[in-house]
Amino acid sequence: MSLRDWLSRWRWGGAPVPAFYDESYRLPLTGIESSAGIEPRGVDFTTWYLLEARALRTQDVHHPQPVSLAELSRVHDAAYLESLGQPETLARIFATDPADVPVDALLSNLRRVCGGTLGAARLAVARKGPVVNMAGGFHHAGPARGGGFCAVNDIAIALAALHADGFDGQAVVLDLDAHPPDGTAECLAGQKRAWIGSLSGSDWGALSPEVDETRVPEDTDDRTYLALLDGLLERMPRPDVAFVIAGSDVLAGDRFGRVGLSLDGARRRDRALARALRGIPSVWLPGGGYHRDAWKVFAGTVLVLAGQGRRRIKARYDPLSARYRRIARSLTREGATPLDEPITQEDLEGALGLSGGPRQPRILGYYTAQALEYAFFRYGILSYVERLGYSRLRVEVGSVGEGDRMEVHGCAAGQEHQLVDCVVERRVLAGEPFLFVNWLSLRHPRARFSEGRSRLPGQDVPGLGLAREATEMLLVMARRLVLAGVAFRPMWFHLAVLARSRFRFLDPARQGRFEALLRDLGQLPLLEVSQAVVDGHVLLNGQPYAWEANDMVSRLEPEAGDLEAIARERERCRFTWEPARLATGA
Repeated sequence: MSLRDWLSRWRWGGAPVPAFYDESYRLPLTGIESSAGIEPRGVDFTTWYLLEARALRTQDVHHPQPVSLAELSRVHDAAYLESLGQPETLARIFATDPADVPVDALLSNLRRVCGGTLGAARLAVARKGPVVNMAGGFHHAGPARGGGFCAVNDIAIALAALHADGFDGQAVVLDLDAHPPDGTAECLAGQKRAWIGSLSGSDWGALSPEVDETRVPEDTDDRTYLALLDGLLERMPRPDVAFVIAGSDVLAGDRFGRVGLSLDGARRRDRALARALRGIPSVWLPGGGYHRDAWKVFAGTVLVLAGQGRRRIKARYDPLSARYRRIARSLTREGATPLDEPITQEDLEGALGLSGGPRQPRILGYYTAQALEYAFFRYGILSYVERLGYSRLRVEVGSVGEGDRMEVHGCAAGQEHQLVDCVVERRVLAGEPFLFVNWLSLRHPRARFSEGRSRLPGQDVPGLGLAREATEMLLVMARRLVLAGVAFRPMWFHLAVLARSRFRFLDPARQGRFEALLRDLGQLPLLEVSQAVVDGHVLLNGQPYAWEANDMVSRLEPEAGDLEAIARERERCRFTWEPARLATGA
């Protein structure tokens, strides 16, 4: 045991819990964040945080094997399984466009997550204790149908495999997702030794007799919810194995859940569940979650299981930023990596005209194409882009009039596509040097716009869904180049909205007007507001408002800024939208 592990266990108590996870658990659906409000990185966020907190150790993380077709067919009808090979079927289940569905990658994802639930079930039975699968809980999938982001039912598949292994004891499913276990009820209907207990915030009609369902009041408080949970646990038969969906969609403000718990209430829920299942083989799954803090719910679940239930997750903790900083530090420790390439003799001779070949092109005098490609590999971006259906990825670097240019190209269906196009330079703003992004385009040519994924101003094809990763990589570059941070100039409203979690306008008054615009129109659909701003249908204090494309910055060393000036301008400004002008073309 390392000193850090020992100190963590001494401070918090308990021991790490086994978990199943793979980087391919991230859904390869680039439009699901905007269309359905699902954070595709949520599984990664939870896992990365728990590894850093030492609630998980790398040696306790198991990489699952995909379930076989035979294991799937124990639960699901043959005709339905065949239909999953059609992008239209998967698009309906995941509320996206068929063109945005890489069928093979998505089916591989689903089979691997099911393999995680099955592996967790077998390990739980062997160790007679809790095991976690970092994804799963697909409780809306029935034998011949899918829905609600659930294409196959991992719990039913795992239980069927246990039965095939010889297990014949009492099985319990505790479904604490905010929605009813309709698919699981169908899959387990008629099984005498399978009991399903559910607390849900939605009424989807009567379920099978095996289900003990309690409908919790909408926006219920922690105390009421926990009292209802106590009643459910009292009615639960003594299990020989338990599957727990510790739903992450129970938070107040969740886009689809209607429960209303606080993060503390969700943590208290998990403590009650852990006490009730102490000494019993149990598999813990996250279910759904459509709130920005949803990942923290299941992270709290695992902290409880690992004996660290008192540990709090910092409100401003950003798992992606923390992850990238750790990778950057590890690359620095490695020393002779492509990211730390010095200026070579070849470069010097080329610059002085002493060699026959040209100088090796570098971004900002530092990063070669090979260095960038290695960085993309280490940060997991290449593998994700490959899962979207692109192969033979290559990086090009060069110079253009506006700065240094970096491109990523990939092949699909026999054609090469430009996937990333980025132009950067060093620029001094307010007396400080920034990495200034003149242009950044993240392109997914294989996808297409649809009713659920509309074209935003400035787009020619849908995006790759990697804007946050691109921001973090640019911040890593700025830190390595000893710059103050990253800056860009958003040409459209929606770009500023998407960047607002990490960037703010350099001018305090401009930031105040932006915050007033978000306050007054931020609850409306992003596409409609962005287009209305472009068309001049948004008014500022009664006068037509033209978008101000001023500099936004993200500093490596955050500063509060002139909060009084921001507040004064925010309170001075009132934005309105005139739909009538939009409709009439006035």
